[in-house]
Amino acid sequence: MKSKLMSGAVVLAVSSVVAKVLGALYRVPLTNILGAEGMGMYQLVFPIYALFLTMSTSGLPTALSRLVAEKKTRGESSKKFLVATGLLLAAFCIVSALLVAGLSLYISKLQGNVDTRIGFLIIAPSILFVGGIAVFRGWFQGNFNMFPTAISNIVEQIVKLTVGLTLSIILAKYYGMIYAVYGALIGVTLSEVVAFLYLLFLYFFKERKSKTEELKPSREEFHALRKVAFPIALVAIMLPLSQFADSFLIVNLLKGQGLATEVSTAHYGLLSGPVASLVNLPIVIMLSLAIAIVPNVSAGRVNHDLQGILQKSALSIKLTYLIGIPSALFFLVFARPILSLLYPSISVAELNLSVVLLSISSVSIIFLSAMQVYTALLQALDRPSLPVRNLAIAVLVKVTFTVILTSRFGIVGTAASNVLMAFTAYLLNALSFRNYIGKDIKLVKNIGTILFSGVIMALAGYAVIALLENPYIALSLGMVVCILIYGVLTLIGNTIDDSEAVSLPFGGAILKMKKSLRFWE
Repeated sequence: MKSKLMSGAVVLAVSSVVAKVLGALYRVPLTNILGAEGMGMYQLVFPIYALFLTMSTSGLPTALSRLVAEKKTRGESSKKFLVATGLLLAAFCIVSALLVAGLSLYISKLQGNVDTRIGFLIIAPSILFVGGIAVFRGWFQGNFNMFPTAISNIVEQIVKLTVGLTLSIILAKYYGMIYAVYGALIGVTLSEVVAFLYLLFLYFFKERKSKTEELKPSREEFHALRKVAFPIALVAIMLPLSQFADSFLIVNLLKGQGLATEVSTAHYGLLSGPVASLVNLPIVIMLSLAIAIVPNVSAGRVNHDLQGILQKSALSIKLTYLIGIPSALFFLVFARPILSLLYPSISVAELNLSVVLLSISSVSIIFLSAMQVYTALLQALDRPSLPVRNLAIAVLVKVTFTVILTSRFGIVGTAASNVLMAFTAYLLNALSFRNYIGKDIKLVKNIGTILFSGVIMALAGYAVIALLENPYIALSLGMVVCILIYGVLTLIGNTIDDSEAVSLPFGGAILKMKKSLRFWE
């Protein structure tokens, strides 16, 4: 089961990296086409869209994957849960799409930029197709098949990249920046349509030879889904809810400081666009691990396999630190060359501000990544109410400090409040997990080794920047140097033991390198 957990997590992680690379290939030229103000408009639409999308689809797909995994472990049929989930999501998504479209004018006025109204109308239909995507992903994940989710992620990004950029370029040339934003949003909607059609075809192709089952769900299936999905949905809605609050608060708070609407929107666009895209890259990899954890740990709970649950939990949390800590330090060290390379069209002042924002925001990578894994573990162990409470507290902390710090320090204060929210959620989730399990997963030594390795890596990165004048050469060489130094130090420090290494991709190669480096053993 540990091997299956890791193979599923690796499939999702690799696809997430590919999808994020494609997303970067999309975001970078899109930012250069739209500019900071255009990206600000684009990002004003997205939090509202994400909130309604999360309200419609969150909880049910994860609940479906968990219930299907448990049924599969017992050898029982689970297709009634698939139908019940599809019916519920169809109803929720139709209502949400109508609300986004119907309230578009009112929302755009409250945000302080009425030009976003058409954007809401364009993106509203995609909610229907995302609901369908969520159903099929939950089904396949519950059957321990992560490939459909992985491929559909990549399909979404390819369509969004090709269609969105093409339309943005054409519309920017002939109609201006606002219509270029609309073109990008059309690309998003079409990407969801294509991904849905892919999963629909794959489902019927795989199920065409399966035996006929009773598909009409009863109250029992709806009750089970509601019981599992409701607290999971509450967790999932917390982060979009905080972004929803940001879309109303930040531009208006910045305008209250005397900044013009265009400048306020541009500052918000820098934080929520280029900076957030970079910070989210390692976090998405950890989200892949969190998605893979739920059905595996749920199956362990059904089998009363406490030792297996503890092993999966320890490895998952350790991998979170192994990836999150060096990622945060790398962005901290190389913030300027990364941003100047990816976003050459932004002004010097916007670049300087973005460097500060990325340096601050990079810290949240560690906390948000670990928070997601702890949330997934608590959900899989049938304690989903704990992360609900913890995230609610964290969002309250964020909103409070957003108002205080943004009013005093501008958009830099907003970035700091995001880090405070991430730390609060992480700390509360970690404590809840330890209290529920009743045992402390002993990772202090490993975390110490990871931190030490990360700090040495960061110092080496600073040395490369100091020695090389060309920032792009420094970035390229620095990445290689950092990876080598960090990898060698973590292997020498025995961060991953032999049994864990076997369950990882290229486990044999990792073991050989580890034994050659730890020659004294």
